[in-house]
Amino acid sequence: MKKPALGSPVIMLVSAILLGGCGEPRNSAESTTPAASAVKTKLIRMTTPVPPGDDLSKMCQEGMDRFNARVNGAYKMQMFAGGQLASLPESLDAIRTGAIEGGVIPIAAFSGTAPEFGLAELPFLYNNGEANAYAVIRLNDIFSDILQEKADQRSLGCIYVGTLNFLSAKKPIKTLEDLKSMVVGCDTPSSANLIEALNGSGIVVDFSEDYSNLQKGIINAKTSALQYMLMAKLYEVAEYYTVFHGLGSLYSITINSDVYDAMQQSTKDILNKEMSALAQNLSQYYVTLFYDLVDDLEAKGVKFYYLPVAERDKWKNLAYPETIATLKKYNDIGAGIKRIADEANAKYPYVESEKQR
Repeated sequence: MKKPALGSPVIMLVSAILLGGCGEPRNSAESTTPAASAVKTKLIRMTTPVPPGDDLSKMCQEGMDRFNARVNGAYKMQMFAGGQLASLPESLDAIRTGAIEGGVIPIAAFSGTAPEFGLAELPFLYNNGEANAYAVIRLNDIFSDILQEKADQRSLGCIYVGTLNFLSAKKPIKTLEDLKSMVVGCDTPSSANLIEALNGSGIVVDFSEDYSNLQKGIINAKTSALQYMLMAKLYEVAEYYTVFHGLGSLYSITINSDVYDAMQQSTKDILNKEMSALAQNLSQYYVTLFYDLVDDLEAKGVKFYYLPVAERDKWKNLAYPETIATLKKYNDIGAGIKRIADEANAKYPYVESEKQR
């Protein structure tokens, strides 16, 4: 019997899905493989909204190829980037029903299906990218349980892909007073709400129009990750970048529960090990990428401003109480997320300098 379709999700397309740069993950695979199967290779198609050729999709395929090699032809995981199999709004439900076997998707985009998914990207939840990356690895079990209950799939690993900060064309954003005169383009209602909490004017805009919107002055600033800023050449029309790590990120490597349950235990063990290692490698890659891109963008004329601790505390005090209130609504789930975030933040405090390390 075909499973009924879920309600349409509230789409939270973020600039961080358009990723740039290049790099190689560490090889975590062990050489052991199960015996070759006489059964025809089973294809596990993995959907993602990330464009073909992007670092995230390329590095995911490399990690999946390590799984493919270890299962000796029983399964083949293959990435289908750029929404080839399903658009982002359709992807969660397509994986749930088994129309697609799995995906690498930003689960906060589906908070309309399960509000708990939105807890992954609450304002000021993390001090910086290092804390965000540390936390998402440890949040996998929590979000996997939610995915199994709400969408008949499980998470094999959670990935950090960057933080959103302020890119400004008008002037550098250094204080709350600066924000009062700004119209800030945002990708999601949650980020627009953050701007409003900081006494600015936040409006949701189509990211494909960011360049022209900044050039024409329709918006004065934009929430943006560095990799997207470089790819879209936004540095040509906006030169000021304020780092404050106000919004984090979480992508999940998901797989349909029926597909997973049909695997032999030895195959499950390999899949879990390889995808967990892939998620950790990718998260660390994006921590490092931030600093690498600072150098690239400074060479293109971008002026970076790192919000001082005291000033960031003022910003956080306006928005973080709502984050805490939201987490409390979800009882044990919210408490678990807060505990992991607190642990990450204690390990990686916010500092007003280029490098956390």
